Amino acid sequence: MEIFEPKVLERVVAGEPEEELGRLGSKQLLVLDSVPGKVNPENSDGEVENVLKTLQNLPSSVPSRKWLVNHMMELGFSKSLADWIGSNLKKSGEHETWAFNLEGAVEMFNSYREMDYWSLLENPPKGMEITIVRAEKSDRWDPDVIQRLETLAARQRNASEGTVSVHRLPNAGHWVHVDNPKGLLDIVAPKLASLG
Repeated sequence: MEIFEPKVLERVVAGEPEEELGRLGSKQLLVLDSVPGKVNPENSDGEVENVLKTLQNLPSSVPSRKWLVNHMMELGFSKSLADWIGSNLKKSGEHETWAFNLEGAVEMFNSYREMDYWSLLENPPKGMEITIVRAEKSDRWDPDVIQRLETLAARQRNASEGTVSVHRLPNAGHWVHVDNPKGLLDIVAPKLASLG
């Protein structure tokens, strides 16, 4: 199973999906609360943008994980989200720094908002299993997008096509791994088990 950054998915959609995915050795694609078409900013409460902007405004090193968690909660973020953000720190001398490239994360998010992979969902390559997890409380999903996905998932496919499935993750906003980790594991575990 692969979790692609948007640029890889863009190459899959733009090129020969079977060739690109074959090169990556993948037959399963997991999509976590990501709308298949371009994201309409009016359909978002701006939470992800707010998190990224907040992180960009922090110093590059912080005194401690505890300080960061408390600071994020003081700014109005949930404890579970603040804890997850804090888990992305690494020790650097007397302080903590990000364990990931923050500007790279911002670029990936912006790329995701511009990405349109409907064509991949409409024509999944042979042998490819695409699993979409839609967070129940996410603000990104228009009813027409949900209906289109459910129609694609229900469509009978022939042997020359891959499959698409859609799962609604209850009690979760966009941060699916934070809001409902057990529910996410229940969806993903059988997929991972099928690989071994």
